Amino acid sequence: MHFHAYLYRGPGEAIKPFDDARRPGTPEFQTAVVPPEATSAWLSKPARMVKGTWDDPGEAVTWLARQYTDVADQRMHLDRQLQAPSLETMTANALDTLRRGNDVVWAWWLRGGNFIDLTVACCPNRDAEHPCPEGRIGRRPDRVI
Repeated sequence: MHFHAYLYRGPGEAIKPFDDARRPGTPEFQTAVVPPEATSAWLSKPARMVKGTWDDPGEAVTWLARQYTDVADQRMHLDRQLQAPSLETMTANALDTLRRGNDVVWAWWLRGGNFIDLTVACCPNRDAEHPCPEGRIGRRPDRVI
């Protein structure tokens, strides 16, 4: 198993529920940069949308932390986030999650109506039969209940 990173940063209004741009199999899906409805569907997007690929989940978590740090002061309602988990807690949880073969998504509203979605998808993925966007072969993780 390895890990692919994806990033959407743009207008929050572009992420519409039940939108064809977010559903695999529609013509709009392959070119849309908005997050798909299902996290595993990122893997069916073109390889050019992959922001990083790692065999080590720790490296994928380092990427998440770096992206978070880049936007931490741009998040909306910072005063309301005082009780939110620390970056240390978030990265520990993400590492544990990836090691178990589950995808990780971190997402926040940013000032100015923008939205950021940071995704690390396990590949192969236990939730869907998408081929690796980079053509790599790997063992699919067992389903965990």
